[in-house]
Amino acid sequence: MTGKVSALRLGSPVRFEDRWHGSIAAIEITEDWEVVNVVVESGILFWQASVRLPFSTATAWNDSHLAMACTSGAAFRHEVPPLAVPSRPVGRETPLSISARFAGVLVSALDRQVKEVIISRSVGAMNRVPVTDASFEAKILRIGALPETLPRYSSDTVIDAEIRRLIRDDRGLTGDDKRGLRISVAGGAVTVGGNARVPNAIERAAQLVSRIPGVTSVTAEAVDDLTLETNIGLAIDRSGLSHHADVYARSSIGVVTLFGYVPNAAADDDIIRAVVAVPGVREVISRLETAAA
Repeated sequence: MTGKVSALRLGSPVRFEDRWHGSIAAIEITEDWEVVNVVVESGILFWQASVRLPFSTATAWNDSHLAMACTSGAAFRHEVPPLAVPSRPVGRETPLSISARFAGVLVSALDRQVKEVIISRSVGAMNRVPVTDASFEAKILRIGALPETLPRYSSDTVIDAEIRRLIRDDRGLTGDDKRGLRISVAGGAVTVGGNARVPNAIERAAQLVSRIPGVTSVTAEAVDDLTLETNIGLAIDRSGLSHHADVYARSSIGVVTLFGYVPNAAADDDIIRAVVAVPGVREVISRLETAAA
């Protein structure tokens, strides 16, 4: 897994290797904000069962679910022991120092460290609290920042849907730009990737995304056609292939067509391999001709 940050939310359903079963009832956190165990509950009233599971068994988590690398049977038969380290369970009943309820945490996939706490201040409205502004005092989770200064929290699913709506309805982006851009969201951090016609399209998409409540950062990694054509030319020069061939590229939203002359079919293949390796290239069409001796 990468070092991205994703939400671990109370109430999220749990997907075991054999089936979906239960939901997150509590999260066990150490004093230095590492998630070590999760409490999963299943059933209702007198038929309710719960189990503590090591968070190291988790393979993925987000606003919609938690995935575990064990079967539900093994989990609820207590065959997967929790991590035995000093920690505290945090759940819906955990008292907060402000008028709010604990709703979850944003956790790094790299080291399982909590980066931010998610709190619910009213129905449908959530905020994010950096761990630097949160601390435990006895059984109370104390929030050091003023409630009105806390940034809003929106799920990645909600942010993604709003981004797609804004881009779809925007009149400043061409249809090609809208089809070429690729948006990904992880823990409120948005990456604008893919391809566009011109640099202005990438800048415009990034500006649209930055206005959405709940977005924490925007990284523009998309490549425009002009930049891509330049990078392809540089890649061919660095490979030394340009000494024996006369090649130029035209890109249309990452679909690259090569024109010119090469000394033989082997050089054609070498150039195509060099072009495919350039970031932002989605497809290569060769119109290269073999030069006469």
